[in-house]
This record gives sequence, structure tokens and C-alpha cells, in this order.
Amino acid sequence: MANYATYPEVYRRPTATFVDVIGNGKAALLTLAASAISMLVLIFAYTEEVNPFATPASLYVYAGAKAATLFTGAVFALAFAGAAVATGLGRIGVRLRGAPATLLSAWITSVVLVALFPTDPGAAVTSTSGWIHRVAAVGVLGILPIAGLYVAARMRTSSARAATAVRVLSVAGCVLMIGCLASRLPDMAPSWSVAQFLQQYPIDGLLQRMLFGVEIAILAVPAAMIARTDAPMPQPARSADLQAVRA
Repeated sequence: MANYATYPEVYRRPTATFVDVIGNGKAALLTLAASAISMLVLIFAYTEEVNPFATPASLYVYAGAKAATLFTGAVFALAFAGAAVATGLGRIGVRLRGAPATLLSAWITSVVLVALFPTDPGAAVTSTSGWIHRVAAVGVLGILPIAGLYVAARMRTSSARAATAVRVLSVAGCVLMIGCLASRLPDMAPSWSVAQFLQQYPIDGLLQRMLFGVEIAILAVPAAMIARTDAPMPQPARSADLQAVRA
């Protein structure tokens, strides 16, 4: 009896699965590019409204309707790319069970929460939305660099070069994450001498944007690896081919 193993060129799967669609490397790369371009437009087009060196990127939502749309779109695009990379790695055989899967899921959830719940306009947190945003922002800035170290270890068997790139980027992300935490010392411990020094040179906005860029790069490396394995959309077999096989 004819089957897929005997005639793979005829008995092809007519539609792609959910995993094939969501875990698409090219889609991940496109959304990462859209996120990066949106953030660059915000940095250069809204410098007067939001200081890119000293002001958190979250405040773009108060720089006008266009800026708010760009920022929200950039964040949602990042969340989609993270889900695409996590799904795509599993599709190509990189097992993410355990710590990397948990960390990536927590990071994606944090990114979505940041997009859904805007921060408060001032330094003080005065609303529930502001609290959710601030807590989720810690996850956005802190989880992915750590998750990247685990993912790099799992990627070694598939691509040593890609694994090394993810590891290096993740270490850079961890350094920037520590810098972001240190930049908040003027608010958390204003009496410390280090905090007083940092208060004279506010660069928390710059560090945050640099970390945002590193996180895009962390996702781009496995997305490119997944994209190289993406197969064209399978097509249904032609009736003439089926008839030939049955004959």
C-alpha cells in the first residue's frame, strides 16, 4: 500500500502546523527588525519630548499618539519574536524544557504586561497600572540575559557558533542589567556616595536602550538559525500524482 514513506513527493502535508507558523525564523527576524527600527525612530524623532540618555523608554507613551503607537508596537513585536524563537528552537530540535523554557515564558509575559499597562508619568508610582508596569519592566530587563545563558548551552549541539554568540550577548546583557540596577540607586539609596555620583550623570535611559538592543540581538541569533531550516509551505499533492501512485 502506498504511503508517505514510499512516495514523500506525492503524499505531502497539505497545511502547516501551528508550530510551523509561530516558530518561523523569518517572521521572528522581521518582527525584531520592526521593533529595532521603531525604537530608533523614537530615539531620534522624539529627543525633545523624551531624553534618550536620562529618561526611561516607557515614557514614550506620553510623547504623543504616534510615539505611543510606535512604542507599544515595538514592545509587542519583541514579545512575538520571543515566542517565535522559543517555538522555533523546539521545532528544530533544541530542547528548552526546564529553566530556559520557564525563563523565556516569564520574559515574554513581562514584555506583554509592559505593553498593556503603561507606566506613571512621574518618578512616583501612583496607579495599579504603574506598579504592574514597573514590576514587569524588571522582568523585561533582567530575565532574557539570564535565559540566554541557558539557551546558549542547549544550542551547542546544533550550532556552536550561534551558541557562542548568544552566550557573549547574554553576558553583555547581564552587565548592562547590573548597570540599569545601579542607575536606580539615586532613588533607592540616595545617601550612598555612588548614588550621589550617578545622580550627577543620569544615564539610566541610555543603559536601558542599550540593553533593549542587546536583547534584540540575543533573539536574532537563534532566529537566524531557525530561518535557515525553514522549509517552504507544503503544498497538497496533485490528483494526477495520486492517480499515478494508485496505479
